[in-house]
Amino acid sequence: MNLLFLSIDQNLVNAESAVSKRVRHYGELAEKVDVILVGSSLVKQISLSANVTIHTVGGSSKPVQFFRSLRLSRSLVVPDTIISVQDPFEMGVWGLIASWLFNCRLQVQVHIDFFSPYFRRESMHQRFQAWLAPFVLRRASSIRVVSQKIATYLRDSLGIASSKIVIAPIFVDVAEMRNKPLTTDLHAKYPQFDWIVLVACRYVKQKNIPLAIEAFELFRKKHPKSGLIIAGSGPEGMKIKGSVVKLGLNDSVIVGSWTGEFTSLMRTSDVFLMPSDYEGWGMTVIEAASLGRPIVMTDVGCANEFLINEKSGLIVGTRDVESMTSALERLYENRAFATNLGLEAKRWADIYMTPKESDELMLELWKRAL
Repeated sequence: MNLLFLSIDQNLVNAESAVSKRVRHYGELAEKVDVILVGSSLVKQISLSANVTIHTVGGSSKPVQFFRSLRLSRSLVVPDTIISVQDPFEMGVWGLIASWLFNCRLQVQVHIDFFSPYFRRESMHQRFQAWLAPFVLRRASSIRVVSQKIATYLRDSLGIASSKIVIAPIFVDVAEMRNKPLTTDLHAKYPQFDWIVLVACRYVKQKNIPLAIEAFELFRKKHPKSGLIIAGSGPEGMKIKGSVVKLGLNDSVIVGSWTGEFTSLMRTSDVFLMPSDYEGWGMTVIEAASLGRPIVMTDVGCANEFLINEKSGLIVGTRDVESMTSALERLYENRAFATNLGLEAKRWADIYMTPKESDELMLELWKRAL
């Protein structure tokens, strides 16, 4: 079994990054793994292991990178090659063309619920992607989805056979999460807060951080000593900071990067909050659960698949500021209930997925493609 990936993740050139480690592990499951990395201006090869190679194609524009990647694919394809793409959008089209040209099987990954109305409304580009995805997915040999919600949509709304679909949630190494050293203690850093709500994510529209700020503003009226920590980075950063200033929350809402310290932030917060408009799965929820944090999240991604409402967390309506505020108040006012939710979430994380189970799902996905 030979794998050819197309990727835009520039972290692949860092041999110590999580994505590089994951691709290197795929080399233990397959005979040969090649990754074509677009977006880099340099042309070079990087060997991650004896049978795993990263190829950067260079090029100053996307059309140039597209044609260079197709030309490179010709030399990398051998019998029983599976072409794998990480989304059913533009990269999915590239994979489809490459699979036609070189007579290969195409495996597509779906990490996001592109059928969500919020996904489509976010931009004209995403509306185009939502229109494009069914065309690619109906022609794929196998499809990896991260949630039952996505699998159901592909089967019932797009008419894709169940035999093509493998549900393989994102693997989270629970033991590694718990063994990471503590680098930041939020309560020690901000002793003025008696209760800390944490939002940790990329600063993009999808995450709807303004909803978290609005809900916290209402919550804080009853509990003025509480604090909201927003950790991450991204294009919406200045807008988020401006919203905090506009609402006069400078003293109770802290916006910072800390992107390498999410584990410590989760461990020392009192509740983890995910306010997203849409998610494919929501890996940070699994991470927070593994550390026993009470969780409040919108009804997206792993809601009601991993996190069960009222049992291992609280699930609120998407863009429902009142229900989010009420959920925070319940956890603040009933600490025993909050603790029990966190313990149950931790128990679910313990039985979530083993490395062996994750490997078996990926092997099943590739076997179905062949």
